[in-house]
Amino acid sequence: MEITNNQNKAVNDIVEMVVAVIGNGSREIDTTEAISSTARLAGSFLFRSFGFEINDAKPGTVMLSEVANTKGPQLVNITQAVLQNFGIQIDNSKMSSGNQKQAESNFVDIINKVQNPALEIMKKNDLSYEQMAQSGAIATAFIIQQSGNITPEEGFGTAIYHYIEGTKTYPPEFSSASKKTTNTKIAEKANIPSNGSKPWWKFW
Repeated sequence: MEITNNQNKAVNDIVEMVVAVIGNGSREIDTTEAISSTARLAGSFLFRSFGFEINDAKPGTVMLSEVANTKGPQLVNITQAVLQNFGIQIDNSKMSSGNQKQAESNFVDIINKVQNPALEIMKKNDLSYEQMAQSGAIATAFIIQQSGNITPEEGFGTAIYHYIEGTKTYPPEFSSASKKTTNTKIAEKANIPSNGSKPWWKFW
């Protein structure tokens, strides 16, 4: 699998957007919420790439499918590969259900907050839903790498749980009003430095 330059460009925008939106403009954000939000977003955009046409499904409805079982693991593989590139090796012997921390936030509520600015990032970088999902998986790995208050296995387990949730849950519709919100406006609201210095956030 080859990651394009545009996908790499989208990664930083995704991290900045999630921290700005979920952190409500603060430079501090709960680690589990940060990881789960990017993972849910990646899973949800991958779900959209499946092209399901269901008229009566409500947001939050569980949608089991073979395509999710087939394509979903690519997000896990991308995250693990990026972590390895950061020099982080996941100890499989430490992976258990206890490492899969669940976000306290509601799936639909979080996706409603992040999916519309994420759509703008996708459009800006001329990406497909699947490519955007892959960028989200890279962003998730970056947040895990930056989070010093959890073990890599805890972060990875949390990501896996919410990838599954995202790829198997019917998302809310995009908001037409929110589609007009640009990533630049999000960055300004969150006071993101214009000189590109990183990191400007703190995970706790």
